[in-house]
Amino acid sequence: MILGPHDVKGDVRRSADVAIIGSGAGGGPIARELAGEGYSVVVLEEGGYFTREDFNLNPAESYMRMYRDAGQTITLGVPFVLLPMGKTVGGTTTVNSGTALRVLRPVLKKWHLTHGLTDITEEELNLIYGHLEEFLFVKRADPEVAGKVAGTFLAGAEKLGLSSGWLPRNAKECEGFGSCVFGCPSGSKQSVDVSFIPDAVRSGADIYTRCRADGVKTAGGRATGVTGFFIDPMTGKPTGQRIEVEARVTVLAAGAVFSPYFLLKQGLANSSGQVGKNLQIHPATSTIALMGEPLGPPKGIPQSCYVDEFKGEGIMLEGGTVPPEVHSLALPFAGKRNASLMASYPNMGIFGGMVSESDSWGRVVDLRRPGYRPGILYMLRGKDVDKARMATALMAEVWFAAGAKRVFTPIAGHYELSGPRDLRRLERSRVRATDILAMSAYHPLGTCRMGSDPEWSVVRHTCESWDVEGLYVCDGSVIPSSPGVNPQLTIMALAMRCAGFIDDRLSGS
Repeated sequence: MILGPHDVKGDVRRSADVAIIGSGAGGGPIARELAGEGYSVVVLEEGGYFTREDFNLNPAESYMRMYRDAGQTITLGVPFVLLPMGKTVGGTTTVNSGTALRVLRPVLKKWHLTHGLTDITEEELNLIYGHLEEFLFVKRADPEVAGKVAGTFLAGAEKLGLSSGWLPRNAKECEGFGSCVFGCPSGSKQSVDVSFIPDAVRSGADIYTRCRADGVKTAGGRATGVTGFFIDPMTGKPTGQRIEVEARVTVLAAGAVFSPYFLLKQGLANSSGQVGKNLQIHPATSTIALMGEPLGPPKGIPQSCYVDEFKGEGIMLEGGTVPPEVHSLALPFAGKRNASLMASYPNMGIFGGMVSESDSWGRVVDLRRPGYRPGILYMLRGKDVDKARMATALMAEVWFAAGAKRVFTPIAGHYELSGPRDLRRLERSRVRATDILAMSAYHPLGTCRMGSDPEWSVVRHTCESWDVEGLYVCDGSVIPSSPGVNPQLTIMALAMRCAGFIDDRLSGS
């Protein structure tokens, strides 16, 4: 069953084979797999449960209801980076663009060589990827549905001879509402809330929503369950009801920001000193093109195509369309200038450039401030700053090849490009991190990384903690380094793999 605070009377005390904190790309698949094997599963999810009837295409309302901090979570450092995270059944998968890519082969080899993860073989991962792609109806975006913005950008990339194409997505019969990041109103996107969670519930799993975990119970060096409390959906304050679950296995799947924060607050599983460290986020920059003809935004798919010509250098371009409320925030101007440009919104297109970090530094810390609020420290440094400049210039060049009249960028001194001359000036300029306005990121990773050495990692290749027996961490936090592509499919694959190891433990094999 899916239960909220109004469905329970008084405190909840119960037992289960498996207690899971979080219902996103990590927790959802584990719940489905283990409930399907006949184990009793309890999931604690801090966010609410929403269905397609709740997805009303209203960005402001969606940010308030389904995102943490109303979508305004930022990193502390240079530059400030917007880091939106979902807070709902299904986690961020409910409010992402649905891109479903396999980890790049060179990255997996790096995990083998640098982190000793040779137990995670390419053959095994490919088998799991294949199963997931079939289960989630993963296929390339349909050009007829993707929208004119995406098609125009791809035409520019093809004119320049750049490697490009349509992104694979976990969507079934997508109708191109252009609102994936606010919940899919057609139910096409196979996010965790409409795929893994319903199967888990049919197999007997119980999902407690508006329920924040506040502790992992331990005894004799092993995890024995979880504790938490219910939150009033209207006030955001505790209702006074508590929950306590005795469990044979505990899974922490709260994401790469809140899983390490949870462990740090409780002083758990950190003999290596690596909890919260090694944060990578795939920082992204964007460009907006003003074309001479209507492109019809926001109709289409928010993220439907890519240019991967420079993926080996850590640059991946992905994009499609956004609604006007979001589009206006991406323009590097305010006031009358912003309003004047927004009058041309039908003729505008937006595209994003994602950077795989090599030099940047990030960390999640417990600042011991009131509320459930970790500190997210992040500094864009070294080669990564130049990658961001290169990604911006590359997008501008593609837009001009596609016929753009003007291109707007977030880089100081280069906010408006009118043609090749301005573009060349950007390409030759020396850009500092402080020059980049309004960066965003969507893939926090690495803060409870897996590895073969307990002195340099937090969990084994099985996702079980080195320090606490029976405590598994499985979400983006265990991915040891930037995968170079959107990570949701890889998180799900690692979760499926983790479920197998938990099954072995519970069955005594």
